Amino acid sequence: MLRHNRRCVLDFKRLLASITAVVILLITLSSCDKRAKGSISSGANEITIETFGSAKTEEPSIEPEPPSYVTPPQTEPTFQYTITESIGEASEAPTASEPAFSSDISAASDSASYDITPHSSVMYANADVNVRSEPDASSRRLGHLDKDEAANVTGIVSNGWYRIEFEGGIGFVNGRYLSEEKATAKTSEPPASETLPSTGTSSAALSSSDSEQTELAPGEDSVELPEVGNTSGYQALNYQTQKAVWFAYLDIDGWLLGADSDEFRERIKTAFSNVRAMGCNTVYVHVRAFGDAYYHSFIYPFTAAYSGTVGVSPDYDPLEIMIEEAHSLGLSFHAWVNPMRTTDKARFSQMPDSYILKQWYNLDSTNGTYLVYDSDSGYYWLSPAYTAVRELISSGIAEIVSSYQVDGIHIDDYFYPTTDASFDSAAFSVSGWSDLSSWRKNAVSQLVKSIYDTVKAVNPTVLFGVSPQGNTENNRNKLYADIDLWCSSYGYLDYVVPQLYYGYEGSLPFDAAAQEWQSLVTNPSVSLVCGFAAYKVGSTKEWRSGSILSSQTAYIDSLSRYSGCAYYRYGSLFPTGSYMEKEFDSLLAAINSFN
Repeated sequence: MLRHNRRCVLDFKRLLASITAVVILLITLSSCDKRAKGSISSGANEITIETFGSAKTEEPSIEPEPPSYVTPPQTEPTFQYTITESIGEASEAPTASEPAFSSDISAASDSASYDITPHSSVMYANADVNVRSEPDASSRRLGHLDKDEAANVTGIVSNGWYRIEFEGGIGFVNGRYLSEEKATAKTSEPPASETLPSTGTSSAALSSSDSEQTELAPGEDSVELPEVGNTSGYQALNYQTQKAVWFAYLDIDGWLLGADSDEFRERIKTAFSNVRAMGCNTVYVHVRAFGDAYYHSFIYPFTAAYSGTVGVSPDYDPLEIMIEEAHSLGLSFHAWVNPMRTTDKARFSQMPDSYILKQWYNLDSTNGTYLVYDSDSGYYWLSPAYTAVRELISSGIAEIVSSYQVDGIHIDDYFYPTTDASFDSAAFSVSGWSDLSSWRKNAVSQLVKSIYDTVKAVNPTVLFGVSPQGNTENNRNKLYADIDLWCSSYGYLDYVVPQLYYGYEGSLPFDAAAQEWQSLVTNPSVSLVCGFAAYKVGSTKEWRSGSILSSQTAYIDSLSRYSGCAYYRYGSLFPTGSYMEKEFDSLLAAINSFN
C-alpha cells in the first residue's frame, strides 16, 4: 500500500511538472523575441535567437571569507576488495596552439510578457523567500513567506513563477522556492549511531545581500534569491584536502540494474567503504549522465539503467541511499552532472512526452537549435546559447540541491562536442559577434555562472566544481571552456579538477601540465585538485611500472597550490588480475600521506 501511495504521489508530481513544462515551452518560443536581436524561420515555426553582450563583469568588492573545514573521521572501516569490470576510456588528443579569447559577461534584458495558466494547489516555501508584485525579481517586494509556510497557488506563470494568494490579494513567487512538501520533511538526518564531523561553509559563499547585486548575463531573467542564504537547512560536509574518487555511470549501472533497495544499498555501501578505507574522503557520483536522473526528478526522466527503459523508476530513490551511505562513512558527496550531453535517438523514442527534453526533441523549431544532434558522439546536446536551455539546466541543479543533502555539484569536460560551425550557426548568425570561439566561450561561461549562482542561492555551503580537460588549449579552442576566466575570477566555481591524464612521455608530460595549471589558478578562493587516470594503468609500458599513480600523487603533493587528489574511476581502482594490484599498496600510502 505504501509503495502504491508513493507511486501515486510521484505520478501526480510528474503530471504537474509536465503541465508546467508545456506552458513554459510554448510561451518561451512565443515571447523570447522580447529579448532577442534577430530570429530565423524553420518551416511554419519561428524561433528567436538570443544574443550576448560584451560589457565588463566586475568582481565582488568584498573578498569571501576563508573556508572552514572539517577533520576526517578517525575510525577506518574494514577494507572490502570487490571486483568490477574495467572499461577503458578514450584519452585526450593534444591540439595545436590557437589564440585564446577572453570573454566577459554583461547584463541587459528587456521586460517580457507572461501568460498564466489557472491552477489550484497548496505548496510550501522551501526557504524564506520574497513575494513580488509581478513574476519578476526586479518587481516590487510585497513581503515574504517563511520557510515551510503554506501558500495557496492560483496560477502557474510561463516563466516558472507561481501566482499565490497573499495578504488578501495576489503575489508571485519564484517556482524554485515552492515545493509540494515541507522542506523539513525532505531533510533526513544521518543515522544516530554515526558520528559525523562538524561541517563548514564554502569559501565562496555569497550573502543574500551580495547575491542580489550580482549582475546576470544579457537576456537572462533575474534569479529570485531568498532572504536567508541556506534554503535547504543542510550544512554541507567538505574537506580542506579533497581526496576523491569518481563514480561514473559505468560503475553504478550494473549495481542498479533490476536491484531492489536492499541490494542496491549493500552494493553502494561496499563500494563507499572501499573508498573510505583507501583514505579518501569525497566521492563524485554520476546523478545525470545522459539527460536522465538517478533520482526521482520532476524535470528529467529516470535513467534506463534500472529497467532498460527511460522513465521507468524503482520504488526507492538511489540518490537518497547513496547520500545516506556516504555520510554514514564521513564521505563528502558531490553530485556529478553532465549538463549539455543528453541521449541518443533510441532513448529519446522511449522517453515520455511529459519531459521538456522530449518536447524539444519533437519540435522542428527546437530540434536543431536548443537540442542538436552530434553525429560523431551519436548523442543530442543542449546548446548553451539559449536562455531556455540554461534555465532548464539550472532548474535541474536547484532541484538536486534543494531536495537532497549533497555537499557539492560537479561537472566535467563535456561542453561543446564539436568545433563545427553548423552546431549553433543559427544563434551565432544573429549574435552580433564576429568570432565564433569567443562567442561560444561566453555562452559556456554564462552556463557555468548560472549553475554556480543557482547552487549558492539554494545552499551557499554546497560547493560547485568543474573538471576540465588537462590540455588547456583543448579547453580554450575545442570545448570552449574559458578556464582562464573561471580560475581567476569570483562567482564561477569553488574548485577545479583538471584531468591530468598523462604519463611523463609524449607531447604533454604530466609534470609540465601540473605546473601549467598551478600557474593558471590565480583566484585564492578556487581550490585546485588534480585528477589522475586510474583507468590508464596497464595500458602502456609506462603505465605498467606499478608505481606511476603513487609517484604522480606524491609529485602533486609537493606542489604548493594543489589541495587535493581525485581518481578516475572506481571500477578502474578495483579490478582483479590487473596491473592495478601492483599499484595498490603504494597508491594507498601516497593518498594517506597527501596533505
